[in-house]
Amino acid sequence: MPMLFKEFRAQLRGSRAALLLTVYIGLALIAMRLVYNAIASGVEIGAPIFNTQIGQAVFIGLVMSLQSLTVFLAPATTVNSISSEYERRTFDLLLTTPLSATQLLLGKLIVALAFLGLLLLGALPLFSIVVLFGGVSAADIGRAAVTIVLSALAGCMLGLLCSAITRQTYSATLLCYALLVALIGGTIFLANLWSASNSTLPAPPNYLFANPLTAAASALARTRPPELISNETLQPLIILSLLTQGTITLEQNERAALPIYRATWMLYIGASLLMFWLCLHLVQPRRRLAFGRGDIAMAALLMIFLAVAVLSSSWWMAGLAA
Repeated sequence: MPMLFKEFRAQLRGSRAALLLTVYIGLALIAMRLVYNAIASGVEIGAPIFNTQIGQAVFIGLVMSLQSLTVFLAPATTVNSISSEYERRTFDLLLTTPLSATQLLLGKLIVALAFLGLLLLGALPLFSIVVLFGGVSAADIGRAAVTIVLSALAGCMLGLLCSAITRQTYSATLLCYALLVALIGGTIFLANLWSASNSTLPAPPNYLFANPLTAAASALARTRPPELISNETLQPLIILSLLTQGTITLEQNERAALPIYRATWMLYIGASLLMFWLCLHLVQPRRRLAFGRGDIAMAALLMIFLAVAVLSSSWWMAGLAA
């Protein structure tokens, strides 16, 4: 509890938190406005557009902007969590307290997730515009919300891991964002390279399911290809076709989007557990390979996760069916 109070004061003190909240909501609002202007331009030239289509397009623009902002902001909330303690020479003082390594890391992680939750709650009123136009169900919002939250969790753990590895904020930031850019850009590049090398066929979904932006696009494209606008279902904007390479398949001679986001959810949960377990040993000044009570708890959590993953394999593997 004292660790949480300390971290909350450090995170929310000053104008930094208010500035980030303003920028976060402002950029999401700008993205919504751009999407609405694009739809309104179609109305001006006489294209038949329903209110539900406007709501769907605005929702897609809002979700993709929030996902993009969250993916790049989440690691920044934890990338200096451990390294700053070393740089201020306060890490040794923390070791003299009754706090365990698990309590230390959980305190850092919970505060980072709470701050990201504050940003998402601040953006929540923007969804009232989507509800006003209609065309979006609670299930659609739920899929998008889970994808964003799990992406935030994985991003926070990545930043925490890089901070624990390098113990220098500058090096941790470079390492973290290099890995993040490689993940996002590399998966898209490899998928499109495979497609170009195989007669422009869609790349296998295995190339893209680790990409958080593709996961969000997949969660938004349930039953129609991203190029079409339909009154019956959600579908991303045309630009999202780049992110959904390999997610479109044929079902009874109709094009449909594979639920890649399910496999992404499972990957991010498992990766977050493994990264947290690794951080437990990295923050130990000595006997990093020693097996303690924290390792027993993490091993139990991983066993439970693996059991759930095996039992639900038919559900999340459906997104990887080429």
